[in-house]
Amino acid sequence: MRKPFFTVIVIFLLGLVVGLVVNMQRDNVHDAPAEKPQTKAEPDVLAEDLELVQGSDGKELWRIRATSAEYSLDQRIVQVIRPQLFAYVGPEREEVFIKSDLGEINQSGNTVTLRDNIAGRFGQFALSSDVFDYIGAMKKAYFKGRVIVTRPDFTVNATTVEINLETRELTAAGGVAAEFTPAALEGLKKEKKP
Repeated sequence: MRKPFFTVIVIFLLGLVVGLVVNMQRDNVHDAPAEKPQTKAEPDVLAEDLELVQGSDGKELWRIRATSAEYSLDQRIVQVIRPQLFAYVGPEREEVFIKSDLGEINQSGNTVTLRDNIAGRFGQFALSSDVFDYIGAMKKAYFKGRVIVTRPDFTVNATTVEINLETRELTAAGGVAAEFTPAALEGLKKEKKP
């Protein structure tokens, strides 16, 4: 008779232990803090009608004017609205001008990314694209997405255009199409005649 009584006690104690464990687990789930939805971090600095200047060796490399900007100390990137970039390249310090709707500036990395409605000029060239990246350390500029480069004598359409700002070499890639104006073709014919 002691075996059935002992078995009932063991089953009772096991049930009690299992019940306590399940109850503790359930309480931990209810007591856990609810995950907060991720929201955009508030910027540390807000500014309107500003101008940022980047220079090296006593020379101004570029200047950006914007209607407003946000800066977060964590990200160390300035988000700008309606930026206008003025960059100076080569020994002659030729000006490059580019404007867009939005942009990001990393002054410590000497990089600028502009997006949406890009339009600009460099010498006789007029430029437009979806994205513009300037990488100061490489002295290169990249235009990406629906790129159009025009000059009085020709137009080039491409997906990507890379410009070496030191050598002024332009490299186009992706669906490249070039169109010469009639005046440019006349100039080529005159050069060929003896």
